[in-house]
Order: sequence, then structure tokens, then C-alpha cells
Amino acid sequence: MQVISEFKKQVKDPTRKEAAQERFRLARRFLNPLYPLILKAYGHSKCTVQAAFGRAMSHTLTNVIQGEYPNFEIVPALAKISNGMLSTLEVSTCVRASNTIQLSWNVTESAIKDYSQWDDQVILCAYDIIGEQAAINEQQVLRRDVQMTIELPSILHDRPVHLYLFLHDRDENLYSRSQYLGLF
Repeated sequence: MQVISEFKKQVKDPTRKEAAQERFRLARRFLNPLYPLILKAYGHSKCTVQAAFGRAMSHTLTNVIQGEYPNFEIVPALAKISNGMLSTLEVSTCVRASNTIQLSWNVTESAIKDYSQWDDQVILCAYDIIGEQAAINEQQVLRRDVQMTIELPSILHDRPVHLYLFLHDRDENLYSRSQYLGLF
């Protein structure tokens, strides 16, 4: 007789599991310093905290983490720290002078689309990925101001920072999609 009930354990590729874990670890490490922003910028009144962070994780895992195991890399230019329907800014200049960031943008009436207003608040996020530190502007800057100058906090002094820009409406209900401005 032939034994047919013998269970043969499938051999799983251990590197595939390790690759998935490493991608998740990298994505989580990248998003953790941005957690408070992500909760606001991805969430809305009907969205739970887990769903907001889950959306950001999904985007990061599928778009930001690139390469093959074990040589994954994070591509900050592809990251989205906010998502929404407000129109973005047309940035004309962005300069870092020592520990100060100066930013200016063009505003025309044709650039103000549905849901966007002149009093949308501009948020600039400076993010040191290696040091896992992020900061945003404290002062209120509006779309109509066409420029902003911010002093980086001491933890970001003399550190290379990636800059992300986004807007939210006066009630912080609607957000724009984040714009990556570069490494400064």
C-alpha cells in the first residue's frame, strides 16, 4: 500500500519573509517621526487613527522603499506625508542659509481651485531621516503670504534635512498632497 496521508511541509524561502519584515521595518522607521502629521493629514472625520497611518504605510511600502533585499533604500522624493484635494503651491524659490529656510511661491487666482482658499495654512516640514527628527513651522503662514522664513530648531542645526510642503484649510479638515522640495 502507498501512504497518501503523509504531510510534506512546504519549504518556504526564508529570505522572502525577511525581505517583507525589513521593508516593513524601514517604512515604520521612516514614518514614525512624522506620526503626528500623518494622523492629521491622512485622516478625516470618518477615518480612524489606524486607517490614516495604514494609508501612509501602504504608500511608503509600495512607492518609497525600493530595491532588492537586503539592499533596500528609501527614496524620500516619492514619500507622501499628506494627501488631499487642496491645490498645492507653485514654489519659486527654496533656499537654506545656515539654519534658516526661506521659501517663496507664486499665487494667482487661477491657481486657487475648488476647496482652496487664500487663507489656507502653509506647513513646511523639515525631516532629518538619519537622525529620525522632524519639525514643522510654528508661526502661521497663509497661502496669500507668498513667502516664509523659518529658523530650524537646534536638533536640526547643521544637519541635512528633507523638506516637505503642504497646506490645510482654516479648520484643518482639508489638506493638500505633500510636495517634496529636496534635500537641504
